Amino acid sequence: MALFDKILSRIEEFLVAIALGVATAITFIETVLRYVFETSLGSSYEVTIYLLIFVGFIGASIGVRDKVHIGVDILVEKFPYGVQKVVSTTTLLISAFFCLIVAYLGVKQVGVIAAFGQVTPEMEIPLTIPISIIPIGFSLMTLRFLQEAVKVIKTPTEEMGKKAGGH
Repeated sequence: MALFDKILSRIEEFLVAIALGVATAITFIETVLRYVFETSLGSSYEVTIYLLIFVGFIGASIGVRDKVHIGVDILVEKFPYGVQKVVSTTTLLISAFFCLIVAYLGVKQVGVIAAFGQVTPEMEIPLTIPISIIPIGFSLMTLRFLQEAVKVIKTPTEEMGKKAGGH
């Protein structure tokens, strides 16, 4: 599992770096073209928006991995270590369940969009391509929340207090 986690982490980080770099480059080029040459690339705005949405969803998965998601750690840390473990595990499992539901609904929405053959306004590519980041991103977050829950479950109760930040 550690090897899988390491590979997935590197892929996520690589994709975010590339997408952010490309979005930045497109924005810079578009700005120069508009203000210096009074021309435009055309669909650069749409590409940039989709890339930044991609960065947001993959970044959310990275955030779960790095434990920067919204939590109730301040409240949880007031409880005895055994209760901390139960509350942290429950919170992580509820978060995973929520993400799983959104991923499922995202898959259904992609199917609806595909059935209608919708395309993006500027690039005229199938809308299913950029919208697919919703089920992909939430599936990754589901996986990350489950990984964190397993880590908490495997942590001996007496070590719960040593884990600053809870889960």
